[in-house]
Amino acid sequence: MEIEITQVQGEIPVTVVHAAGVFDSSSVEQFMEPAQEAIDDGAENLLIDLSGISFMSSIGIRILNALYFQLHPKGSPDQDKEIAERIRRGEYKAPHLKLLCPVENVAKVLRMAGMDQYIEIFTDQQDALAAFSG
Repeated sequence: MEIEITQVQGEIPVTVVHAAGVFDSSSVEQFMEPAQEAIDDGAENLLIDLSGISFMSSIGIRILNALYFQLHPKGSPDQDKEIAERIRRGEYKAPHLKLLCPVENVAKVLRMAGMDQYIEIFTDQQDALAAFSG
């Protein structure tokens, strides 16, 4: 897997993680190391560009979910319960993590796993960047 990280300044700063290759157990560290380094360096908003990912296994889903929880604002148990209910009703999308341009087979995996219920998936980078707000 190849990873390139860029910073984009829109309404708020967004770290774009461009990934290319296969997202499976053999590439987890290649993805997580730079993504985690960006978070450790202060990145609060991640846009994961999946346009170069030709295949995603369940480990890719688990890693994206882990990033969601790492970037998600920590709330009280009642707030977390309310967010879970809003996800079930289709009324909540992650404010700090968005996905960009997955190829069709990867998009299908994301939909089957239910990730599109709480993480927005965009086909246009400008639209994705505009979805991050301060």
